[in-house]
Amino acid sequence: MKKTLLICMVTAALVCAFALPTLYAVDAPGDMVLKAPAGAKMTKQPVNFSHKGHAALDCKKCHHTWDGAAAVKKCSTEGCHVDTSKKGKKKPESFYSAFHAKSAQSCVGCHKALKKAKAKTGPTKCSACHPKK
Repeated sequence: MKKTLLICMVTAALVCAFALPTLYAVDAPGDMVLKAPAGAKMTKQPVNFSHKGHAALDCKKCHHTWDGAAAVKKCSTEGCHVDTSKKGKKKPESFYSAFHAKSAQSCVGCHKALKKAKAKTGPTKCSACHPKK
C-alpha cells in the first residue's frame, strides 16, 4: 500500500513539474531576424535571433514592460524604445539601447554579465551578432 502511494505521489510530482508549465507557456516565435524599425538607419547587418536558444529565460527579462497577459509588443512599439536618432543612441528609450545597453535587460548587457560570472553565454562582440555581408 505504501509503495503504491509513493509511486502515485512521485508520478503526480513529475506530471506537475514537466506537464503543467507547458499549459502556461507563451507561444514565442521561432528564429527571427532583428532589424531596425522603418526610418532608422542601420550601420551593421540585421541580427539572427533564436527564441528557442533563450527558452530557459523568463520572458520578462527582455520584455520588461510585458504584464504576462497581453500580447508581447516589439521594442519599437510606441512608448518603449522608439528613439532611432543617432543623437539619442545612448538614451534608455533608444532602439539601439534596447539591445546594446549595459543593463541586464539588453542582449549585450545580459551576455556580458553572464560572461563576467563565468557562465555560458551568447556573443559579446559586434561581429558575432552582426555578420559581415
